[in-house]
Amino acid sequence: MTNIRSRVWIGIGLVAAFLYANFLIDWVLRDFRGLGEVVSELQAPGEPNAVLLRVTDVVCAVLVVALLPPVRSALPSGWWREVAVWATVVFALGAIAAAVVSAPCGPSVTCSSPSDQLQLQIHDGASLLSNVALFTGVAAVWFATRTTGPRWLKRFAWWTFWIVGVVASLVFGYFDSATEPSSAVGVSQRIHIVGISAWIVCLGVVAARGRQ
Repeated sequence: MTNIRSRVWIGIGLVAAFLYANFLIDWVLRDFRGLGEVVSELQAPGEPNAVLLRVTDVVCAVLVVALLPPVRSALPSGWWREVAVWATVVFALGAIAAAVVSAPCGPSVTCSSPSDQLQLQIHDGASLLSNVALFTGVAAVWFATRTTGPRWLKRFAWWTFWIVGVVASLVFGYFDSATEPSSAVGVSQRIHIVGISAWIVCLGVVAARGRQ
């Protein structure tokens, strides 16, 4: 029974990670085009796979929350464990909010009306909250495991925070504000997304292994 339960948690983590990187689904459905576009713009009304991408974002968030009870049990008890769990809940809620209030305009479309600008601000705010909360949770996992371990989780959290949370975020932010090369913003964002997906897989492994 334990082995079956462990496989279920790992499976949930893998599915959630794949759904978080749902740009891969869009890429295939677009005949392998569009990797240079900002992912949120692919979810705008009128885009061919917008509904699919938004639904998979919500399903991903629900699956991540489902992982949290066993993740909480696996982490060393204390304040940092609670921060890790609840920050990840905020990550999921922010992702759901960003999916419900999508970016109003697709690629190469200028959002100029006041209502579009308001919607864009809400969407971007929810996305920012989701990302900040996720990496707050990652940092909290490092603090929770820094003395007691497991060592592999402590190291993975450390590298995820600095490489994905700091370096990849800065690279994406730079290219998002730059004009050239035009495809760099989309590519850098996808690297960032894949890093987050790797952390979601890690949560599945933590849930499966339990406290050791």
